[in-house]
Amino acid sequence: MKKQLVLEIGEKEYWWCGVIDLSDLMPFHKGTTLRFDMLTGPYTYPCVNQITPLFLSSDGRYVYLKEFGVFTFEDGKLILESDGEIEYGEKGTLKEACLYANNRIAPIDGKTPPAICFTAPQYCTWMELLYGQNQEEILAYAHRIIDEGLPAGELIIDDGWQEYYGHWDFDKRKFPDPKKMCDELIALGFKVVLWIAPYISPDSDVYRYLKEENCLINNEDGKPFITEWWDGYSAVLDMSSPQGQEWFAKQYRFLHEMYGISGFKMDGGDVLYYPKFPSGMGKLTAHEHCQVYGDFDCGMEIKELRACVKNTNKAIIQRVADRKHSWDRKRGLGGIVDRILVQGLMGYAYNCPDMVGGGLIEDEQVGTEYTEELYCRYAQASTFLPSFQLSKFFWKNSPVLAEAVHTMVQRHYALAPYIQLLLENTAKTGEPIARSIAYEFNERPDIVDEFLLGDKYLVAPILTEGARARKIYLPTGNWKYIPTGEVFEGGCEREFAADLTVLPYFEKII
Repeated sequence: MKKQLVLEIGEKEYWWCGVIDLSDLMPFHKGTTLRFDMLTGPYTYPCVNQITPLFLSSDGRYVYLKEFGVFTFEDGKLILESDGEIEYGEKGTLKEACLYANNRIAPIDGKTPPAICFTAPQYCTWMELLYGQNQEEILAYAHRIIDEGLPAGELIIDDGWQEYYGHWDFDKRKFPDPKKMCDELIALGFKVVLWIAPYISPDSDVYRYLKEENCLINNEDGKPFITEWWDGYSAVLDMSSPQGQEWFAKQYRFLHEMYGISGFKMDGGDVLYYPKFPSGMGKLTAHEHCQVYGDFDCGMEIKELRACVKNTNKAIIQRVADRKHSWDRKRGLGGIVDRILVQGLMGYAYNCPDMVGGGLIEDEQVGTEYTEELYCRYAQASTFLPSFQLSKFFWKNSPVLAEAVHTMVQRHYALAPYIQLLLENTAKTGEPIARSIAYEFNERPDIVDEFLLGDKYLVAPILTEGARARKIYLPTGNWKYIPTGEVFEGGCEREFAADLTVLPYFEKII
């Protein structure tokens, strides 16, 4: 029997929920009108991100649905419906509700991803090479990073390195000596990570083997289920079966032992690419398949997810869905801060804002013009976030961008000791690394374009095209404006100039 909970929303109360795709609509408030079915969505590529049936309020209230259901905001009320138990509680502040609820849902695992993934930039070959991944250009890419004076960090070799989907070894036509390449990258100081997905090219040797071993998800008639995803049509690995899990683990062990690979960028696994009926050995729903994929752990050092279900309070890098080279809030720069903040509230603390400048192939396909201004603002917005990821070396032909990127990378790198402390704190407490003003100060829950790194730095990036100034709310306390050294008393809003070279940020004065 379906259960229902109806809550009256306070006049100054704001709500967030664990459907990260809806971050651009948050925070919800008394005037919000919205109905969303967490089972059916719609969830549409390329915006699909993490999903957790948790709701948090600026007044310290929380709701957790043991089973996914429907939520509605209308007539000043939040209405929740689910076939499972609905847990409701009150904890005083947003911070208290966040930590209490997340730790009830999933105990903290006490681990962190490798610090280098956060203290140094991440580099991803996707927008630089797209599907044309190859040994020669990846080595040139890595050496260019070092020659530019940038620190080595996590290096992600993206889709196109493999023989085909499911045959997870380097394509020897494009990588004649992958062992030599990986050894060279590791000697330069990089942690090498490979893109992977749970999809298997049909009509292939691997497909036939996995079909014989009952490692594929089947249709109700017993024949392999074929899904349509962004790269075509594929069979889907059944991670609910022990043999499917073991096969996937073997792929990592082989790549780790043969080439020294540190982990996977685990893409795909989206709810929308699984069957709409109970399937697999475990007879799982699409959400459960997504959760099992995200839960997979074979001891890899680095694991990154974009789409997952309930995989909270774990040492997993959680990426913001692919961003366009645009200013808009739904799919571009304008939505980076709000997604990062909502991820943090929902237990995904080790997050990544996607690639500086945007990481969506659509920009290349439609001939999007890359601009210095937007790329600079992307770099600035990423600087004080937990991780800073570069891909397309658009700045290599622009002195303005070269200087901007170098400055922001150096600034992020200088934060390494503080970021290390925050990583350790998150492993103990589950606290977000990037935090909202509402979380840290219990003030101004409506603000979605400012954030704090820990409790020390307040950052207000420019997210609007052509803007050379912006209004910034300073929380209670005294704040040193780093670009000028001036100190301001908080609890009010002020306007600050910010030309293209300026990132407005402050340090809290104790």
